[in-house]
Amino acid sequence: MRYIDDRTLIKRKENEEIVHYQGIVLDITERKLAEEHIKGQNEVLEKLASGAPLNEVLLLQVRNVEKIRAGSICSVMLLDRKKEHLFYCVAPDLPEFYRQKTDGLEIGFGATSFGTAAYLGKRVTVDNLMEHPYWAEYRELTAEAGLKACWSEPITASSGEVLGVFSMYYGEVRKPGKEDLDFMKANAQLAAIALEQKLAEETLRESEHKFRTIFNNINDQLYIREPEGKSYMEVNQAVVDRLGYNKEEILKMEAEEIIPAEYWDSVRENLKKIQSEGSRIYEAGATCKDGTIVPLEVSARIIDYDGKKTILSVARDITERKKAEAARVLNAARLEALVKLNQMAGASLKEITDFAREEAVRLTGSKLGYLAFMDAYETTLIMHSWSKSTMEECSIEDKRFIYPIKTTGLWGEAVRQRKPIITNDYTTPSSLKKGYPKDHVHLTRHLNVPVFDGDRIVAVAGVGNKDEPYDKSDVRQLTLLMQGMWQLIQRKQLEDALETYSEDLSKASDELRSLNRIKAEFMAESLPQVRLDYEELIDFETWETIEDQQQKAIDAVVNNSDRLRHMVDSLVYLSQEQAGKIEYSFGEVEIKKILSDAYLNLILLIDEKELKMEKNLPSSLPPIRGDKQKLTELFTTLISNAIKFTPHGGTLEVKTEEEEESVHVTVKDSGTGIHKRLIPHLFNRIYQVEDSLSRRYQGLEFGLYICKNIISAHEGEIWVESEEGSGTTMHVRLPKRACKPEEKA
Repeated sequence: MRYIDDRTLIKRKENEEIVHYQGIVLDITERKLAEEHIKGQNEVLEKLASGAPLNEVLLLQVRNVEKIRAGSICSVMLLDRKKEHLFYCVAPDLPEFYRQKTDGLEIGFGATSFGTAAYLGKRVTVDNLMEHPYWAEYRELTAEAGLKACWSEPITASSGEVLGVFSMYYGEVRKPGKEDLDFMKANAQLAAIALEQKLAEETLRESEHKFRTIFNNINDQLYIREPEGKSYMEVNQAVVDRLGYNKEEILKMEAEEIIPAEYWDSVRENLKKIQSEGSRIYEAGATCKDGTIVPLEVSARIIDYDGKKTILSVARDITERKKAEAARVLNAARLEALVKLNQMAGASLKEITDFAREEAVRLTGSKLGYLAFMDAYETTLIMHSWSKSTMEECSIEDKRFIYPIKTTGLWGEAVRQRKPIITNDYTTPSSLKKGYPKDHVHLTRHLNVPVFDGDRIVAVAGVGNKDEPYDKSDVRQLTLLMQGMWQLIQRKQLEDALETYSEDLSKASDELRSLNRIKAEFMAESLPQVRLDYEELIDFETWETIEDQQQKAIDAVVNNSDRLRHMVDSLVYLSQEQAGKIEYSFGEVEIKKILSDAYLNLILLIDEKELKMEKNLPSSLPPIRGDKQKLTELFTTLISNAIKFTPHGGTLEVKTEEEEESVHVTVKDSGTGIHKRLIPHLFNRIYQVEDSLSRRYQGLEFGLYICKNIISAHEGEIWVESEEGSGTTMHVRLPKRACKPEEKA
């Protein structure tokens, strides 16, 4: 159907006689359609403004389009929240069976016109559904529905997000013109306006609902009172739940019955400022029915409530924040204690242990504490000291100092389980408790931690009777403090040993110089100006005595120099290890070459003791991944130890053997062997030689702790086999592993 505008002009003579008619016929179809379109848009917008449901608004739009575009069948489909499927919102004239088959269609390239348009976010027009590949799966369905063409325009929000698809179907093969495309785009934009408006309304409703839900269930305490009022006009459920009163009781109470007395002046002052400034944030408190006080942060402002000028106070429970602030202060104090402890290198052993013990009590908020050291075999704890507060409270006359682990009660569990033990209710019956004697300090809570040196327990520290339960923070603090103490003890013992060996070396040097002087003076006084036989001047016994004493002095100088060198090396290594500065440089190395270098480093010592050296180093040994310098130091130490403990003229054997996944090296000597009770402790950083604390430990004189660390860095194994009187064999196993390309380079 076309719309026309018929205009006629009548030509007359002077006497009004009609001469002829002149007419113009204009095709105004496009104008009429545009007017109809604008009219339809206005109707849709009015419907939208009236608050009508979305489907009614879109149904009106579809009807208007179908009216303007005769023969068209329109639909509006919307994407789900996941933007994966299309569902019909309105499609009044599409056959029901067709809608059922295509409702919920998964979008994608080539999935019909509308599915592809939604997927690409671009217009898709198909003028012949029977031939186009997008519709191959639905050809029979569209033929049954009498549909031959489908044009689809994505409905796009102002943000660019695709919301759905506006589609126009025709019952004939039809290709859209420019006017059709513009018309379809305009309707898709109108649908987008409606959708965005409804989505905004829905979002607002959801937001309001959430706000109401939160307001009515808010955890913060809400108080409403008049500026000059003594009581509260309203409180929320959070106030009731937290303070323990019912609502009626609270509303009958005066405000200052709830506010603790120490906050009265501050609250009064802030109420005055709220009236002049309009709002205020301050700290206060509230008294619970059971008498406890809840610290609060109050945000108050003037509001109109029930037609009255009132103050709304939103009070937040800051109990946890106050605890966190206290924890920050405590952590700062704990850090300061660790720094002070680290600076006590020049202090005595007693000063170090006393400081660590008393700080452990203070920084965990405890009332008592103690420190005990473990024997070398982890079978007995030797009590070192109790805190000052413990000594003041405990009235036991004969205090025990020795505690066998097998028979010690609950506080020995830290050793048996090899982990910190927290007991926050000491009164609870336990099969692990052995009880404590009369006049012992009464315990309510207890925490003790084992102090480790590698995998060996060397001490146990404990604290007790904290007002609040012990937690992981206390465990961490006690552990850090005691590990710091133990590192200082280790360093102190090494430094003391270093000083002792220095003094021994000095004495031996003085003795050697004295003997040389005596010998020289004796020779000067006894030697005449003429050539004589010395044996006629000095009897054999006197000469032998001087020579023996001189040799002993020389041996003492050499031995103490050697021990001093080892102690210095150990102290340097310990410092580097604690500072995390031990570094490795891995590359491809020949184990045979490393063993040969270690042998050459010690060949003079071997020759001096006239040792028989047996080497079995096959040339077929494969290269391994390792640090050449560290491995050379390792085997130099092992062979040096073997030389040291092998008697003059004895035998040393160095042997290598290739195994399936490793290279096995043994260093065997024919010395006196090692006592079996000492073997488990040879690789400890410091091992116990006596039970007295002042002489409890000696340094890394054999370097086996360092050797173990080197082997661990190479992911290998090291162990010792020895029997007294049968010599010692050191075993080293290093994995065969290929190097990385950059390490070979």
